[in-house]
Amino acid sequence: MGKILAIGDIHTKIWIIEKVSKVINDYDKVIFCGDYADDFSASPQYTLNTWNTLKDLQTKNQGKVELVTGNHDYIYVNDTPSLQSGYNPMTQVLIDAPENKNLKVWLTDLPVIVEIDGVAYSHAGIANEWSGVEDVGGLWNDMSPIWARPGGSITYKDTPQVFGHTPSETCYEIEHGVWCIDTFSTMPDGSTFGDGSVLQVIDGEKFSKLYLE
Repeated sequence: MGKILAIGDIHTKIWIIEKVSKVINDYDKVIFCGDYADDFSASPQYTLNTWNTLKDLQTKNQGKVELVTGNHDYIYVNDTPSLQSGYNPMTQVLIDAPENKNLKVWLTDLPVIVEIDGVAYSHAGIANEWSGVEDVGGLWNDMSPIWARPGGSITYKDTPQVFGHTPSETCYEIEHGVWCIDTFSTMPDGSTFGDGSVLQVIDGEKFSKLYLE
């Protein structure tokens, strides 16, 4: 049981990681909910720098920092049947380069779901309609924990859970115990969509949004 800080999609915004670093000692666990790559105006090198910065943060804080994969990360280390908006072929060249072998292994090994104090953290949420299979076939579809979105044909599994993926004005509770926290995503022109809030979870039961200083 503990004090958890959950952060939504950062899409190459390294300044968010820097802010998290300043408060990391205030928490038992910090979890990033995927999509670290591919901001609209960011270069492929920015994506690589973001992955490296997160990897370093995890290495320096052993056992404290958790990360799940997002669709914008998964696509660079798996043979997916389709591409997606934001995919950058040069980013693919960089992550496949021999000098980035260790980074690619780290990225490939990121889990789809992390459970802490009975709360499931994923990139897009765990739907009842998902097969539960974590291979490419089971994940590269609209029902999976890296692609699901509120509304439409999915219903969320009846378990406390936190995810990003769907840009939101603020961290909000979709239904009891089900939170969406993608508040850092931007528009193509660089304007902000959300308010930059993050989620604090105490003992898996008390959920509250706050803002990083």
